Amino acid sequence: MTEGQSGGRPSGAAGATGATETHLERPYPARYPRVILASVCLPWAADGSLIEDIFRDQVRLHLAAGVRHLYVFGTAGEGYAVTDRQFDDVCGLFREEMRGEGVHSMIGVISLSTGAMIERIERSMDLGFSSFQISLPAWGALNDGELAEFFHEVVGRFPSAAFVHYNLQRAGRVLGPSDYVRLASEYPNLVAAKNGTGNLVTIHALLREAPMLRHFFTELGYPQGWPGYLMSLTTMNPWVGVRFFEAGVRRDLTALLGLQAEALEVFAELVGRAGAEVGTGALAGGPHMDGAYEKVLAKVLDERMPLRLLPPYQQVSEEAYVDFRQRILERLPSWRPGPRMAVAGVPGGSRR
Repeated sequence: MTEGQSGGRPSGAAGATGATETHLERPYPARYPRVILASVCLPWAADGSLIEDIFRDQVRLHLAAGVRHLYVFGTAGEGYAVTDRQFDDVCGLFREEMRGEGVHSMIGVISLSTGAMIERIERSMDLGFSSFQISLPAWGALNDGELAEFFHEVVGRFPSAAFVHYNLQRAGRVLGPSDYVRLASEYPNLVAAKNGTGNLVTIHALLREAPMLRHFFTELGYPQGWPGYLMSLTTMNPWVGVRFFEAGVRRDLTALLGLQAEALEVFAELVGRAGAEVGTGALAGGPHMDGAYEKVLAKVLDERMPLRLLPPYQQVSEEAYVDFRQRILERLPSWRPGPRMAVAGVPGGSRR
């Protein structure tokens, strides 16, 4: 019996964020459990080295909140920009922090080179990782033959590993339900897909036509149907994210839609107003990579987090961060990280 087919029911916060199916799931069980999936941002020193204690505490804060499925090296984790040395160093530390019972780690693999992706997966498996998040190589949009070859070379090469496809426009091609049905029938170790869309038609099509995969959506799409929750805006306070997830599991629409409305306020303040897309630069200094915004949210959680991104990508200014933090916490005081942070050993957490 696979993890996503256990049929058990969660109890309380730990159960709701753990690896079990609930009675609210569709009769057709997905290959991956309905859980919160969260990224860990990487704190960089000026010389490009990882600031180890801040990274470890970012992991511990999420675990303390009850988030058990964590990954590194997505967009927020700058998986597109790290060197092989940085990749290996972070993987080693992440492995150390994720050895506890009931926690599940995942490694993101982003590269223009399929061979480089294979090598990173091999090295990660040597460390004991078995779950991977992959995106398509993006120098040019893959055609159908190239898409098939990519999945054969990567997913088909590692049948003992589980793969989540990171579906985003930056990759040049966005996969749809028919793509997932075809690929899932060929690769039983393709278990989930991660989408940032808030388009209701797209969301419903994915859930209806490719239910064998667990589809993860952010605050924009999570209230629809029975998906997993891809933590994004609640990075600034993972405890709020757990409440949001649990409201969806219970189908408590009042709590669910109320928290979504608050998340949209964060989105408007952080990214832009009037339906602006990520990267339009509502914060001072012009357009930013998505990871720049994630660093802002991670810094609200732990003020020691540097805003710095790996070059050449532009960070958000300290002034813009301070302004954002002040405005959003005035509007949403319940989103302020509080004394519970102390359980993760973060200095000064109880004073926020």
